[in-house]
Amino acid sequence: MRIDFSPTSWGRVVAVTVVGTAVCIAAAFFVDSFNFPYLSPEALWRAKLTDLLLPLVLAGSFLSFLMWKMRQLAIAQKELTIVAATDSLTAVFNRGAFSMLVEAYLEQARSHSVASSGALLIVDADHFKSVNDRLGHDCGDQALKLIAKTIQDQLRGADIVGRIGGEEFAVFLPGADPSHSWLVAEGIR
Repeated sequence: MRIDFSPTSWGRVVAVTVVGTAVCIAAAFFVDSFNFPYLSPEALWRAKLTDLLLPLVLAGSFLSFLMWKMRQLAIAQKELTIVAATDSLTAVFNRGAFSMLVEAYLEQARSHSVASSGALLIVDADHFKSVNDRLGHDCGDQALKLIAKTIQDQLRGADIVGRIGGEEFAVFLPGADPSHSWLVAEGIR
């Protein structure tokens, strides 16, 4: 079993709290150790107990609270990243995230000097305005969700789909040859 130390994990919270508290205890003992030879046995026992308990209580509680808050921030950042990159209606990538992912893939392909095949499909729902006009925007929203689901059902794991406009979707098929691209496009249609 592997322990997770990612910013959103409890493993990081516990590890930093334990290690940080141990370092504080060691520092307290080190600083106070210069006084140990001059203390009576009872005072020495009290000094060691203080060097152990004070950092344990103060550093332990402070570090655990700090790391818990940092974990919450990491979780919130992860959720915000997802919200910022996703079209709220269809749950596919929005235009900005789609463009960024495709550009990153193309840049990577250019830097490796590999002439890899691929395809970009543009899906535009014909006469979509009439759906909204005749049936209302709620039905139009349901139709957009159905279109996005239909597109996603035709894709492989590496393929990217995004909503780039009102009823326009884009599909990037990295590494797809023309015949595979045609099959995917027909499946979506």
